[in-house]
Amino acid sequence: MDIMKRKISFICIVFSMVFMGLLSNNECYGKEIVQQKNNINLRVRNFYGNMSNEEGIILKWSKVPKSKGYVIYRNNKKIVTIKSNKIKNYTDKKVKAGKKYTYEIAPYTVDNGKKVVGVKSYKIRVKVTKRNSKKINPARVVIPDFYYEDNYNVGLYESIKLHAKARVNKGLKKKKVYNSKLVWSSSDESLATVDQKGVVTANDNRKTGTVYITARAVNGVKKIIKVDVMNYYNPVKFKNYKVVPEELAPLFGKYKNEMCDIATYFAFDNKISNVKIDLEEDGLSVKIQPEIELNEKIEKSLYTVLNDLCLHFEIKDGYLKVTYNDYFSDGSIFKYNIICCIDKVSEEKFKYQIGYAKLCERWYYSKERKYNME
Repeated sequence: MDIMKRKISFICIVFSMVFMGLLSNNECYGKEIVQQKNNINLRVRNFYGNMSNEEGIILKWSKVPKSKGYVIYRNNKKIVTIKSNKIKNYTDKKVKAGKKYTYEIAPYTVDNGKKVVGVKSYKIRVKVTKRNSKKINPARVVIPDFYYEDNYNVGLYESIKLHAKARVNKGLKKKKVYNSKLVWSSSDESLATVDQKGVVTANDNRKTGTVYITARAVNGVKKIIKVDVMNYYNPVKFKNYKVVPEELAPLFGKYKNEMCDIATYFAFDNKISNVKIDLEEDGLSVKIQPEIELNEKIEKSLYTVLNDLCLHFEIKDGYLKVTYNDYFSDGSIFKYNIICCIDKVSEEKFKYQIGYAKLCERWYYSKERKYNME
C-alpha cells in the first residue's frame, strides 16, 4: 500500500511539473504579469526595446527606486545583471540579423546579504533589422487623428471603443512595422475592463473615477489613454443649468440629489417604457399611470419634488421628461422641459435638434408654447 501511495504521489508531481511548464511557454508579449516572487513586489513599470544603429538591440526601462539593480532575461535565460538602479538602458550586441528576441527585466534588492529578485516585467519582442529593412520595430503607439478626442468618457454599464496604431517614426514613410499587434490593459479593473480590441467597459458596481488604458506594442512602446468612468445621471455639476427658468432651477440646486436619484433609478433599476407621474388630487401621494411599484426612497423623492415645484414627470421612448406648465390668459401654455436621456440611444434625438439646450451629458432643456385651438 505504501509503495502504491508513493507511485501516485510521484505521478502527481510529474504531471504538475509538465503542466506548469506548458503554462510558462505560453508567451504573451506586452501583457502585465501579476504574480509576486519571493514576496518582493518590485517591478519595472516601463520596458521597451528597439535597434541601436545596427550595433545591437537597446533596451530601456524606468527606474525602480528601492531596487539595487536589475536582471535582464533573453529568451527566458538570464543574460546580464545591472548592478545599479541608476542605469536605465542596456545594449545587447550578441544578436543576429533577421532574428527576433524576447526580453524581460526584473529589479532585485539585497536581504541579509542575499540577492532577492522581484517580479519580472511583461515580455517584449524585438526584431534585429538593418537600415534598408522595409519592416522594422514599432517606435510609437498613436491615436489616429480621425479617432482622437480631448476627453474619453464611458457611462456606467456602457462601453466605448478606443483606437490606437503601432507606427514607425515620422519621416520613415517607406517603412512599416513588422508587427502591428497591440496588447490592451486597464490600470483598475474594478472601474473598467478593456478587451483586446480596445473596447472599454465600465464595471457593474456603479463605481466612478479615472482609469488609464494602455495600448502596448510588441516591443513595449505604448500609449496611455485616460478614461473617466461616469454616472451621467448624477453629474458633479450641471454646467449650463442657468438657461432654465427659475421654476425649474431648484432641480439643480435644492433638489439636485433627489432629481439625480430619480434619474439613476429609472436608468438602471426600473427600466419602464411609458409612464406618467403626478400628484394625486388630494396632494397626499404620488399618482402613477399605469400603476407600478416604486422604490420607497424614490417615491419619497418624487413626492418632495412634485409637491414643492408643481411639476409633471413622464418616461417615454427612453427619456425622462420633467415639465413645468405656465398658463396664459389666452389659453396658451408655455411648457418648460428638462429631459434626461435614461437610454443612451435616445440622446441622438436631442443632440443635434434645434430648440434643445444641452445642460450636460444626457441632460437637455427645451421650451415650447402650445395654443388653445378650440
